[in-house]
Amino acid sequence: MILLYATPLSGNAHKVRMALALLGLPWTEQPTDAAARGSDAFAAINPMRQIPVYAEGALCLRDSQAILAYLAARHRPGEWDGEGAEERGAIALWLSHAANEIANGPAALRLARRFGAAIAEDQAQAVTARFLPVIEAHLAQHRWLVGDRMTIADLAASPYLALAGEADIDLADWPAIGEWTRRIAALPGFPAMPGWPGS
Repeated sequence: MILLYATPLSGNAHKVRMALALLGLPWTEQPTDAAARGSDAFAAINPMRQIPVYAEGALCLRDSQAILAYLAARHRPGEWDGEGAEERGAIALWLSHAANEIANGPAALRLARRFGAAIAEDQAQAVTARFLPVIEAHLAQHRWLVGDRMTIADLAASPYLALAGEADIDLADWPAIGEWTRRIAALPGFPAMPGWPGS
């Protein structure tokens, strides 16, 4: 049985939800709010006290990018995690962007606007302004981030960009990003998420 420690509005948790749903894998979700993450019991599962956490039998994985890499290697090797060195390198690049520029830019702005978190506002705005033109230009030329199909690069990078409206970012200014997030939401089996247009 797969157990996913998550919260309904976490974009990082939704990355894993998307992968599980698109793979057709059943899972049980364990709601894990801030109070639960502060407990010693949760720290024993994930010493970083963050979600998501993926548990299956003796396996326990933290970090959404790591979980996506595991699911791809186990269930869609090559198709989801890259065919050959070039695709694997390109996928790793977008996973890095998801964990860095997206997390420290649009995701941080959403945290502040949606949940009232204290962030380094100027830094988050600067990172966002630097990154959005990069991914917009790429998606203006490509339907997917890597290759001719969806990969874990798309799953990793999309949630906090799809939820950009909650960060006061107007995706009308970034039409290629908007089309891409709606394309992902249109995939058969896509799990709906509040705030994700088209889901």
